[in-house]
Amino acid sequence: MNEPVIARLAREALDESVEHLPWRVTHRLATAREAALARLPAEAHVAVAAPAVVGHGQVVVAAGGPQPPSRRGSRRHFGLGLAAIVVPLLVVAGALYAISEWDSRLRADDIAGVDAAVLVDEVPISAYADRGFGVFLRNVTRGERE
Repeated sequence: MNEPVIARLAREALDESVEHLPWRVTHRLATAREAALARLPAEAHVAVAAPAVVGHGQVVVAAGGPQPPSRRGSRRHFGLGLAAIVVPLLVVAGALYAISEWDSRLRADDIAGVDAAVLVDEVPISAYADRGFGVFLRNVTRGERE
């Protein structure tokens, strides 16, 4: 027998035995249950199947309580977990690509400045052999800006 069948049989047996209990006993059980629930913290209240006396001798069992997690919910949470990993990785990869492009454009601008200076003949011939050629170009361009 599996668990749901055993639970159903136990519930049916308890329902039959509750019908034969005197009213005083069911009333005392209900009072004791309410007192126990009142002592529990608010978070600990869980809906469970419990007999409720509707009228004299009539007992109703309400089934409730926590439901097992569905597979759809677990798939949704898996998708959120995957997105929480993939999205930051894509943002970091995009930022690294943008930094690389920015750096290559700065280098291209520097090279274009050197080429423009050579083509306009603002650079003396002796500067080509000098090790401080880049420093000289920077000083010349700073002087032109001022």
